[in-house]
Amino acid sequence: MRHIDGPDFICIGMPRAGTGWLYAQLSAHPDFWMPPIKEIRYLDQDAPAMARAAKRLEHREERTGKSRALEACDRDFLERAEAIGGQPMDVRKYATMFRSKGDKLTGDITPRYVALSESAIAQIAVHLPHVKIVLLVRDPVGRTWSYLSKRHRAGRFKEPILKDPDRFRTFLESNGNIENRSLPSKVIERWARVAPKVQFRYFFFDDLVKRPEWIRSEIIGYLGADPAKRSGVLSSDHNRKASAPKLEMTPPIRAVLVDHLRHELRACSEQLGDHARSWAAQYEI
Repeated sequence: MRHIDGPDFICIGMPRAGTGWLYAQLSAHPDFWMPPIKEIRYLDQDAPAMARAAKRLEHREERTGKSRALEACDRDFLERAEAIGGQPMDVRKYATMFRSKGDKLTGDITPRYVALSESAIAQIAVHLPHVKIVLLVRDPVGRTWSYLSKRHRAGRFKEPILKDPDRFRTFLESNGNIENRSLPSKVIERWARVAPKVQFRYFFFDDLVKRPEWIRSEIIGYLGADPAKRSGVLSSDHNRKASAPKLEMTPPIRAVLVDHLRHELRACSEQLGDHARSWAAQYEI
């Protein structure tokens, strides 16, 4: 394993494409030390409010009923995160949070980074030239529907909007988060153009569903660790969110969503190939 200053990798999303699964697999893998909080959310803010890092960890432990004693490296990470909170985003300061990783591999898994600005990407290219970028890619229609289902479970999406296709279309067209986080072809193009020398690889959510052992091995190997080592007692297909309820997608709503993402489905089919071709075929694009 090659060790570098700062994070060894950054997983930039996509949201609802397996980032929680990846964090769980790497946290339990003996070659990795992962930060005590998922979704660090530093690189996508002008002045990241990192002082809440320790509080977020405590809240998670209380909510899950688990007690996790902080190790020295965990505390060091949280203290460094708090120290740079409220200051202008600076990739060099960001890198200092990971100094306690020792001889392990480590990284940042923050799905919101899928919409990183070009200036942030340029900073990463300059100050973290050896970092590896991971993008988990999901069918834009399925990803968007999973996102809306999550919002609905949290009380932040009202189901009656799905009774009116025109109203739903207006909602999609006015929601920047959906637009920015559902376009893998744009993300890949932006990184290739702004940071062409940074190692970048994408993986399909389809493989996580169909052959989890294979994709686990591919990602861990890409990151420089040993895929043969198990992630504790976790199986390769472990998914704590598998039973989460989802909204019902009616044919009229499906048609609106497919039409809204038609250009992206075509772009993915041409640019990514592989599973992306089946997305286009599935939606008759």
